[in-house]
Amino acid sequence: MSAEIEVLKDAVARLEKAGIRYMLTGSMALAYYAPPRMTRDIDLVVELDPAGAQRVAELFAPDYYLLPEDALRAARERGIFNALHLGHLVKVDFVVRKDDAFRRNEFERRTRVPLGGFQAWIVTKEDLILSKLVWAKDSGSELQLRDARALLAAGADAEYLRRWAGELGVADLLARLAHG
Repeated sequence: MSAEIEVLKDAVARLEKAGIRYMLTGSMALAYYAPPRMTRDIDLVVELDPAGAQRVAELFAPDYYLLPEDALRAARERGIFNALHLGHLVKVDFVVRKDDAFRRNEFERRTRVPLGGFQAWIVTKEDLILSKLVWAKDSGSELQLRDARALLAAGADAEYLRRWAGELGVADLLARLAHG
């Protein structure tokens, strides 16, 4: 088992034991749906309030380097904090779920899948495509567009994508990838 999968399994077990809702996203979710690319981090969207931030810091001690004040700030600002697994040197990025219509819908649509001998919640393929398009629009990242193209090539719910792409302002990017 790769170090990333071992750390993911451990992080998921800790979150589930504490009753913290999460979903896998980013490049590890991409690897579930389409040909993977190299990565050394794990991206988890979490539902977390300031009270839960302290609990997360305690949950991951002493096996991870995690600053409690970073978790608290991310919970307050709906931002990002990270934890570094000290044994494997694998970083886990915790993205506190935003409270807009798309992010609420995305989180409720997450699905439970088998991953290397355990089960985890993961973003749906369509919502991952949309997230990558939003990221590409905001950053100009060709890597995000390449990921979205790979996900689209594996098949996706076109009607759902068109509906949300329009609302998210990425319909032009979606159309470009779908036709080229």
